[in-house]
Parts: sequence; structure tokens; C-alpha cells
Amino acid sequence: MLTRSHRLCSIALVELGLIASNAFIADPASNLITLLATGVGASLPDIDEYNSTTSRKSPINFSLFLRHRGVTHSFLGWLVFSIGLYFIMNHFIPIQFRSWQLPNWWGSIWLGLILGYFLHLVEDSFSKRGVDWWAPFVKKRRHHSIFRYKVGGFFEKFITLIAFLGIIMMSCYWLWLLAAPEI
Repeated sequence: MLTRSHRLCSIALVELGLIASNAFIADPASNLITLLATGVGASLPDIDEYNSTTSRKSPINFSLFLRHRGVTHSFLGWLVFSIGLYFIMNHFIPIQFRSWQLPNWWGSIWLGLILGYFLHLVEDSFSKRGVDWWAPFVKKRRHHSIFRYKVGGFFEKFITLIAFLGIIMMSCYWLWLLAAPEI
């Protein structure tokens, strides 16, 4: 998927999850931060591609020593990113999760980043090239599925349009819930 598609699809999926769990009303600001961080996290795995948006904004050119869809597009890459980010962020401000509620703003940033990263991998696993989930431990196995799309192709554009329209509808729904008088 292209960066724009990853961001929109990941945000739409997380927003749908927040609506399904009815968690938005509890802390709308934290949820908005989670959605914004999801958009950022959804573009991070492509830091290993020379011409990606993330790579162009990075001070280090990771494409010189990482192949695209290698370790950054694996479960190990996601795990290292998630745990490393947790410890780095926790070093500055402790990430606190409150029971039965969504995390605070700092925790919302962490949660959004790791959700976006993970959803990027899930979305790429349906592309024709797929994702090597167990890299560098196991060589890629071909998975045959009817749900394969070409990067930048019609199906990706269609899914991105659906995600964009879904974000608009879900956001209107949330605004309506926030504006509705409580009974």
C-alpha cells in the first residue's frame, strides 16, 4: 500500500474498534491522540524503502542497510519497535494504563504508534508481495489467497476510498454523540 492508504486504513480500523468498544465517550482527547499516532505509526515500517515518505523525512537513510519488507516488516521488527519505544517513552514520562479505560495521553501516543505499525504489516500481508512475518528466522513462504491487491492498483484505491468515507462517517457519529444531551 502507499503511505496515504496505510494511514487512512489504519485510522479507520482503530476508529472502528473505538466505536465498537464504546470507549470514545470515556476520554475523547486520548482517543483522538491515539488516532493521530496510529496515522504516524502506520507509515513507520516503510522507513526501509528509499523513496518512502518516512524515509525522506528520516535523518538516517535506513534503505542503505535494510532491504524493503525485510525485518521492519516482520513480527520481530514490530516487537523490537514496540518494546524499545515503550522503554524509551517510559524513561521520560511513565506510561500509565488505567484499568477499564483507555490510557492517558502519553500512553495513547505509544498505543497508537504500535497499533499503526502492526496494522501496516497486516495490510501489507494482503498485497501480492506479502509480508515475511517470521523474518529473519524463516524464509518467506508463498501464501495463496483471493484477497491479494497490487500496490497502487484499483483495489487499493477502492479500499482507501472506503476507509476515508468510513472515517468521515465515524467522526460525524462521534461528534453527534458528544453534542447530544445526556438523559
